[in-house]
Amino acid sequence: MAAELSTNESAAVQKALTSYLSDLRMEIADTDNAEYRRGLQAERTALEAALAKLDRAAGPDDDDSDDVITISLMWVPLPR
Repeated sequence: MAAELSTNESAAVQKALTSYLSDLRMEIADTDNAEYRRGLQAERTALEAALAKLDRAAGPDDDDSDDVITISLMWVPLPR
């Protein structure tokens, strides 16, 4: 499956991820449950890797809002 994001959409996703990562870091610091902390740390690592990939795909900041970033992904449903 592939999804195409415009530069503006990509920027919005990057901003949301950055904000969530900040909150996640605080959650990791505040939790006393070691197993839960490890899960949060794994999530943080995965999201930081995804954010780095978006940063690389976006390339230099050039204000060209017509650029398109294509993201190929596999959607994995979360357990309920």
